[in-house]
Amino acid sequence: MSLIVEKSAGVVTLTLNRPQVRNAVDAEIMIHLREEMELHSKAADTRVFVITGAEGAFSSGADIQAALQAGVTPLQAQQILTEAYAPAIRGIRNCPQPVIAAVDGMAAGIGCDLAMVCDLRLVSERGKFAELFIRVGLIPDGGGTYLLPRLVGVGRAFEMMVTGETVDAQEAYRIGLANKVFPTEMFYEQVKAYAEKLAAQAPLALMRGKKAMYAALEDSSLEQAMQREAGYQREIFESEDGFEGFRAFIEKRPPVWKGR
Repeated sequence: MSLIVEKSAGVVTLTLNRPQVRNAVDAEIMIHLREEMELHSKAADTRVFVITGAEGAFSSGADIQAALQAGVTPLQAQQILTEAYAPAIRGIRNCPQPVIAAVDGMAAGIGCDLAMVCDLRLVSERGKFAELFIRVGLIPDGGGTYLLPRLVGVGRAFEMMVTGETVDAQEAYRIGLANKVFPTEMFYEQVKAYAEKLAAQAPLALMRGKKAMYAALEDSSLEQAMQREAGYQREIFESEDGFEGFRAFIEKRPPVWKGR
């Protein structure tokens, strides 16, 4: 099975499972990833997604070797990108729930873009990032030219794009590419604890907050962002969870979120 899907405590974990090619992705796995996210995002008890890779690698990028063996032409490769890869990337960004990339090992090429489009990146000490497209004479095509400069700044992003350099976990944390770096030997325990802690937060606030923040990246003024915030906040105030949050605070007890 090239994609392992598990769900526990409101957390859906999607594991790229092609260790023989360091979890390089092809059209099939990207389509499957998008379909599983669409399916689980509609479930009332889904709070958080985690995307990771099996056996010490996040993803080495697109499975170029398999494509060459299959005789894929450049035009066909572009079609695969349009029909399979791009919808998966968009699906992650448009997913209502927060999405965590758990990066243990290399995230390269489209694998790097896949990690960057997630909302948070938790990285093991052996985690690495690289925009390797330049090595085959290409540019990032998984949203990297949009995502990377917004995370690390234009100058650093451009350098990564034109050199194809590998950025290790500590450097990724220093420049803002990684949110947390955990020891490799306890990485997945830490990811699980982090994801479950996030899943225990108010679900409406998680989803509206994500939507508002990404929309604000495209706003031309503070006023636009604040008007959107006010609209989403009003939705929360009028919900069951909005009332529960205030009541739990006054009663000095943990809130019980229902997501409605």
